[in-house]
Amino acid sequence: FDSKGTFIRLIGDSGAGSQGENLTRPTGVAIDSGGTVYVSDWGNERVQVYNSEGSYIYTLRGESTLSKWALEFFASNPDEMEQRKISNLTPELPDHLSSPYHISSQTESYFWGPVSLRIDQSDILYVVESNRHRIQIYQ
Repeated sequence: FDSKGTFIRLIGDSGAGSQGENLTRPTGVAIDSGGTVYVSDWGNERVQVYNSEGSYIYTLRGESTLSKWALEFFASNPDEMEQRKISNLTPELPDHLSSPYHISSQTESYFWGPVSLRIDQSDILYVVESNRHRIQIYQ
């Protein structure tokens, strides 16, 4: 809406869902200096990215890196680190547990409860995750 209350545009599809432009319980929005729009899509455990006109561009699922304590553990356990790299930490779940929630809750690098996001003056994106008690940062 503009300053007079006139509708400008809709971002995302008009119905809930997990495909393409759909959003399910969006919880936050941030816009970078180029006009790219980022929406935390809590219901689908992801961040949806749209251009300045509101057209869907791509999805961020999360790509967290290891904490300093995990890095120390893996430094002394290189075989374990290699196996985790090979497996990509993506579990094989039964069909009845294939929702975005179940997949994210079992995959450490994925978002699980992205509730808020911010972009700083350098266009760095910060995504706050409530369920993993962390912030993922994108440049």
